[in-house]
Amino acid sequence: MKAAKKLYLNLFLVVYALYAYLDKGAAYTYLAEVLWVLGIVLVLLNFRSFEFVWDRRTVLLLGFLLITTIYIIRGLQQYEWLDVTRDAFMFFYCVFAFIVFLFKEELDYFKEKLFLIYKWYPLVQSVVFLLSSYFPFFETIAIHEDITIFSHKYNNISTHLLIASLFYLKGYIKVSQKWLLVNTILIAYLFLVCASYTRAGMLGFVVALGMFVYFTTDTETRKLYWSKLKYLPLVLLLALPFYLGTHLEENFQGRKLSLDQLKDNAVTIFYSSDKDESLNDNKIWRMVWWGKIIGYTFGGDYFWFGKGLGINLATDADIVTSYVELRSPHNFYLTVLGRFGVPIFFVWLYWNYLQFRQAKRFKRDSFAFVLMIISFMFLFNAALDVYLEGPMAAFPFWTFIGLGYAEEAFKNPFKDTTA
Repeated sequence: MKAAKKLYLNLFLVVYALYAYLDKGAAYTYLAEVLWVLGIVLVLLNFRSFEFVWDRRTVLLLGFLLITTIYIIRGLQQYEWLDVTRDAFMFFYCVFAFIVFLFKEELDYFKEKLFLIYKWYPLVQSVVFLLSSYFPFFETIAIHEDITIFSHKYNNISTHLLIASLFYLKGYIKVSQKWLLVNTILIAYLFLVCASYTRAGMLGFVVALGMFVYFTTDTETRKLYWSKLKYLPLVLLLALPFYLGTHLEENFQGRKLSLDQLKDNAVTIFYSSDKDESLNDNKIWRMVWWGKIIGYTFGGDYFWFGKGLGINLATDADIVTSYVELRSPHNFYLTVLGRFGVPIFFVWLYWNYLQFRQAKRFKRDSFAFVLMIISFMFLFNAALDVYLEGPMAAFPFWTFIGLGYAEEAFKNPFKDTTA
């Protein structure tokens, strides 16, 4: 059985790397779902020796799994099983948080390999973008319909970029000064690319990184971080040729790589754009849809149980956008509200509260604090996009949640840890 767990652990890490590096290009391989099934089988086979944190957070996660199972039975009476199952995985992916407990004896090895994945993340992702720009051949390798091997969801990239940045800042990834400089330039380059296509990812990265630097309690470390800021304009200047030399296609929203696009994205986070109506419209249909969900739950007939699984929330609310397969309102919290009703919505908010309540106990330079900043980034993006509903974000998110729980159960999470 130990050999099976070791094999599964290495498979888990390989699949994680594929999802981190290839993003949407890996999602339609369904490797995460295969890993999910295999993980459940291993948990059941090791049930007598299986240990996990038993507190309000995990009890609530188990509760979400139970409620979702009940909703599946309800949904199958009205809708196609594929739609019901796809919607159910918005909570079913949290099983990964429990699967991580299989690695309780190899947590240090697990973290070491995660650090290795993110050591190469800036370089690998930069190469992916440049290959996409100059070798159209890679755009012809289809994984699923029009999804190619180098298809990107930029919110996901911004989150992985934050994780890599935090691991480098904390020294979990050991490299020479020259390699650190190269990676810093690549991170700046990737940030500019992401910021051109996603306002949520751009804002989340800046806010999360700012939180990490601001709340660091080690005075010397904080001074070191702030002293490095004076080099930021130079780093961006060095990254600019890579950015301007990248030729990714304009996306379905009309966004493209350009300095004007960067400026418009930054401005329209807070104000309307006079030049790009798509940026304004993208906010408007969201607000309209969110208002409808709040209306038929808090003030309507779906207060207690929501509309359930299987129903297309966009079609039901008469929302028309350029998204062909839009089903969820680009806000995980509102998706929970619309599908499960007000009581489960507040339970989900309570779980979020429990996640961050422990922050006051963290030593602000601990690995646990880094995990909290990472989970904030995931949840921030989840509030502004279709995010935790799919494996590209849900798989890594629940993996880090499980890692935090496992650290708390089997290690001292309030001490700093390094690779």
